[in-house]
Amino acid sequence: MKASEKRRIARAIRSAVPGLYEKRGLLAATPRGRILRGIALEGSAADPDGVYLWMFVQPLYVPATTVVLTIGGRLGGGFKTWHADEAEAAAAVAQEKGVPFFGPIISPAKFADWEYLDGKRNGYIREAKAYSLIAAGRLVEGIRALRELAESLAGKDTPWVVEIKERAEQLAALAESNPPGAHELLAQWEAETVAELRIQDVP
Repeated sequence: MKASEKRRIARAIRSAVPGLYEKRGLLAATPRGRILRGIALEGSAADPDGVYLWMFVQPLYVPATTVVLTIGGRLGGGFKTWHADEAEAAAAVAQEKGVPFFGPIISPAKFADWEYLDGKRNGYIREAKAYSLIAAGRLVEGIRALRELAESLAGKDTPWVVEIKERAEQLAALAESNPPGAHELLAQWEAETVAELRIQDVP
């Protein structure tokens, strides 16, 4: 898809959904706060003239080097791509489906209480919820969630899984022994993620 066509879709969505800030294929809800959320435009190898539109939510205090679309979904369904001549239709779907999904999730507390996450066993989602409990000051719940996550990953040697387990153990121990230190660690991870994603200028 040509850059001008992608911009046409982005403009239409921003017109329909006030408060979105455009940044390199992202339409980020503002104010950004500690949760990156909004619409991501992703190119399609199967349809070079179209883009996927993802609604997503990403807590920034969970370490990441890329935008993570795990907590979200494609607008219009899994294989739907959007073309420049569908810009207004894309904007309508973003307003109807996207905003109710990501709009309310404005804080760690809102994320931790989000019914959408209930019952989901994905490691990243469990990690994000546990971190959010700590960030929201709900230490007992957060420590329990972190330890359950670490225990569920015991014995697995995939590098990224080991990394999640070790971070969970580190944060749980710190939250128990030094709660301010746990909040400082989350703030450090958040600053690192913001720098990796280069979204310092998203208000």
